[in-house]
Amino acid sequence: MMHVNPAGLLRREFADRSEAAIFRRFQQQQREELKRRERDADLDQDTTEILQFAVAIVTVSETSAFRQELDHYDAATIIALKENDRLLSQAVDRQEALLLTAHVLPDGRRVFKTEDGRQVFDEHGAALDLAVIEPDAIADHHPTWETYKPVLNEVGRLRATRQELFDYQARLDDARQRLDSGSLTRDEFEQLRDELKADMPEAVRAQMPELDGVPEPETGAQPANADIELAITDDMVPTGPAAKPFIPG
Repeated sequence: MMHVNPAGLLRREFADRSEAAIFRRFQQQQREELKRRERDADLDQDTTEILQFAVAIVTVSETSAFRQELDHYDAATIIALKENDRLLSQAVDRQEALLLTAHVLPDGRRVFKTEDGRQVFDEHGAALDLAVIEPDAIADHHPTWETYKPVLNEVGRLRATRQELFDYQARLDDARQRLDSGSLTRDEFEQLRDELKADMPEAVRAQMPELDGVPEPETGAQPANADIELAITDDMVPTGPAAKPFIPG
């Protein structure tokens, strides 16, 4: 009969239990490490999402700064409209004075012959066929086409500028409404701000000397008080939520 050493059995049992405990501790450590990594991954993802959201939104300070830009653009547009109204009124007066002294056709059209006596144009700039009127039929004391054409062109240019200013003013009002709605994404916000600056009419840009690349005003477009700087003061800046389009009387 084999003799069993109790002490040896106890040592083996103790060793087996120790190894099992060590293995269980190892498994627990592995589970805790896995949980830690998952928490870190979730935290990294949350941080990334927060950063992306922070970059995507338009801040209150940016909104306030852009609203102030819109107010200055609107004030400059009003100044440009007033100046355009003054220049257009003068140009129309010159045009009407020439029309009053022009040769009149039986159908009421005012016509002008060229200085070389070869062509005739009506008051809208359309060339007339010789079958309508011969240049020699127009007396020399009437204003010539060369005298009338620059005035006609100036009136057309100023009217086009006037419409451009009205269109830009409408865009400013639309931008202000979109800004107040709070629905602009950052990309839309930056695009809107850049487009309004890039598409600013020259007549408005001339009233904004702080902008880069401001061209010198045209000689023909100088106001009567050209020696006085048209600065934008606080009382010119609209205080309401949306400025009404300015229509000179």
